[in-house]
Amino acid sequence: MVPWKEKLRALRSGIGTKNLCLLLLAAGLLLLSFAGNGGREQKEEVKNTREEVPKEVEVSVTKELEERLEELLLQIKGVGEAKVMITLSDQGEKIVLKDQNTSTQSLSEVDGAGGSRVSTTSEKEEETIYENDKTPFVTKEYTAQVAGVLIVCEGGANHDIVMDIVSATEALFGVPAHRIVVLEMK
Repeated sequence: MVPWKEKLRALRSGIGTKNLCLLLLAAGLLLLSFAGNGGREQKEEVKNTREEVPKEVEVSVTKELEERLEELLLQIKGVGEAKVMITLSDQGEKIVLKDQNTSTQSLSEVDGAGGSRVSTTSEKEEETIYENDKTPFVTKEYTAQVAGVLIVCEGGANHDIVMDIVSATEALFGVPAHRIVVLEMK
């Protein structure tokens, strides 16, 4: 017979089956508490979180896009003078770097009657990382998405010119054709 089986039989006969089961249960819970970060453990992570872009930035981005498109349209034959209005579906967002501290504490108890209880407490703390005390450290930036474009130009009555303007605007902003309107200037 295997030696460890003999030792287990001797132990079982010495302390009894019920007490042996309780002892094994307590040892298992103890091992689980160590494996599941039983003691207090500090963990530091760096996490990215999203922050919205301020409204002033959205206005300046829109204005710049409108001016650049107007300049390009002036270069297209037959378009003439053009005025552009661009609307955005969102403001864009910046992903800022955050320092995240997490702590977990676990307590395992076994009473004499065979009952057991496990209590777990966890805390989480986040702090934004700044570049120079005022500016958050940005890891990624998503630009605002264009929702629609209105173009009023002198060549807006010519169907071929309108199609050229629509296809150019689609290519520049990734906006579908049904969200681009080209009208004739008075």
